[in-house]
Amino acid sequence: MIHRMLRRLVLKLAIGLVGGTIAAGLLAAPAGAAAAGVVVTTTPTSGPAGASFTARATLADSCANAPGPYTFWFFWDADANPFQNKTVPCDPAAGGFDTGPIMPYTPPATGGGSVGQHMVTVIVMLPTGGKLIGSVIYTITPPPSPSTQPIPTPGVPPATSPSPPPSPTPIPTPSPTCSTEAPAHGCVPVDCAHLTAAILPFGGNGGVPPILYLLIAVPVGAFVLRRRRLAMLAGSILLLLIATSCELHRSTPPVTAPAITVAHQVVGFEATPDCRGYWMVSNSGGIFPFGSATGHGTTAAMDITKPIVGMESTPDGGGYWLVAGDGSIFPFGDAGGFGSTAALKLTQPIVAMEDTPDGGGYWLVVADGGVFPFGDAGGYGSTGANTLKQPIVDMEATPDGQGYWLVGADGAIYPLGDASGHGGTAGLHLNKPIVAMDATPDGGGYWLVAADGAIFPFGDAAGYGSTAALHLSSPIVGMEDTPDGHGYWLYAADGGIFPFGDAPAYGSLGGVPF
Repeated sequence: MIHRMLRRLVLKLAIGLVGGTIAAGLLAAPAGAAAAGVVVTTTPTSGPAGASFTARATLADSCANAPGPYTFWFFWDADANPFQNKTVPCDPAAGGFDTGPIMPYTPPATGGGSVGQHMVTVIVMLPTGGKLIGSVIYTITPPPSPSTQPIPTPGVPPATSPSPPPSPTPIPTPSPTCSTEAPAHGCVPVDCAHLTAAILPFGGNGGVPPILYLLIAVPVGAFVLRRRRLAMLAGSILLLLIATSCELHRSTPPVTAPAITVAHQVVGFEATPDCRGYWMVSNSGGIFPFGSATGHGTTAAMDITKPIVGMESTPDGGGYWLVAGDGSIFPFGDAGGFGSTAALKLTQPIVAMEDTPDGGGYWLVVADGGVFPFGDAGGYGSTGANTLKQPIVDMEATPDGQGYWLVGADGAIYPLGDASGHGGTAGLHLNKPIVAMDATPDGGGYWLVAADGAIFPFGDAAGYGSTAALHLSSPIVGMEDTPDGHGYWLYAADGGIFPFGDAPAYGSLGGVPF
């Protein structure tokens, strides 16, 4: 009987191994294969850690069926933000869309840059709301083994091989231990849903006391010898031990604090000067261009100290600045770096920035209204010494750059320099706090926007609509007016775009992971 049981067990193991091999073969995709028509290639297809590669994506389609332009987003492995993006029109001569080789990309040195196979994925959003996805495998190769041959010195004869030094005594590495049910490095966590994991050699916390083998052997032997009472007694002790082990395991506090993850959300929006496109930026610095907007760089792959809180584009649209909560400035394209507050000990975080009309400088403002001018930006005052009812949430410069407005979360307006006050919402009962403001092109008015998308126009600003009556899946975090001031965009934390007036829609991130 025992022999028959052993034969069945071996047969099942063999079937499982063969099935796993077949499944692995079916799941393996050839390098360069594309899904839904998007073909992705890398040059080269592999390289050592720290080496760069260029990626390229093509979409074969009739220009009559899909005139475009389309934006291709390139993602590395499991990163939530694209490492590059490019908007290309349909080229009839090329038979569709071709990004060409994009800017060289260097995989991260740690985490997603480990030795082995990684996935380069490209996502193309369609006007119908769908998306096309293609991917290719890029392999990070192990570093070459260092040469053991001595480097000869010119003019010096090679010396005879010296006796090898004695081998050092290795320091034993302690066995890793697991104390939580979450996956841990170097060991297998206990899973109380599978009780064998608590006691068998291939489960548990790295070691099995000999008494456990005895407790397993006793009920098995008693069952074979038909000693029912002994088998029941030993089995009861074994089940009690397993249950106690799982309960103790659940009650063990974790050794290390869980990693704190910051949810990705859109924090900035800028329109191109020709009003034919716009950029959005996430708090990790991921850049998402739409329409005619071009991506000039991103901080998504950088180790930034604080999250990105906003962006500003240069006057000609050839670049932009990203600003972090500590005032670190990241210029891209033709944007110049004129200074930052990263080296200062700020009592409040940076909440917004504004560039000067010629792009030769910018202001940074903190939550208490302290203003930091850089480049050709002038300092016209601040609210840093005032007692504010609500913190400052945004600032806006006058058209000539000789002044600016600060706005609080209650809609209180603080005009400084040649800025004029046209009204605010400080005396109103707001359903949601004010999150941003924007000025009309002539500086004769401005709009305030609340987190529910309610619009409050003042001066010569006109109201073209709002989202206050809509049920939003994510709060409004900012606004941007069109160059002629006859419309504006509202944008939400999830990347949803709401155009009003003459503001055109070129796409959004609503429903797209980023």
